[in-house]
Amino acid sequence: SPYSLSPVGGEGPLGSSLASPRRTPRKIARSPFKVLDAPALQDDFYLNLVDWSPNNVLAVGLGTCVYLWSASTSKVTKLCDLQPEDSICSVAWTQRGTYLAVGTHLGEVQIWDAVRCRK
Repeated sequence: SPYSLSPVGGEGPLGSSLASPRRTPRKIARSPFKVLDAPALQDDFYLNLVDWSPNNVLAVGLGTCVYLWSASTSKVTKLCDLQPEDSICSVAWTQRGTYLAVGTHLGEVQIWDAVRCRK
């Protein structure tokens, strides 16, 4: 019936919606395409120090600085540098990828224009 109460639908014990066509396996290169050096990247589960934008730009928080790496041009830009007593705790792009939110250890959230490199 088109008005079935089953969440999976279809005939059989699991329903026909769970049966999907087999995908061909992806080919993953054995050698890296690009290696980025991140010497001051803190190893802390609770920090969010890397975020990829919809515009193909990677933001990385390293110590007191935030760097932007453009995947299309391979250009690295230093976005900001905090005071020595502070450090980066989080980076997150807006949905459009034009602004970057930077969370600091001292509890401040800074919004940066990534194109103009201005707060």
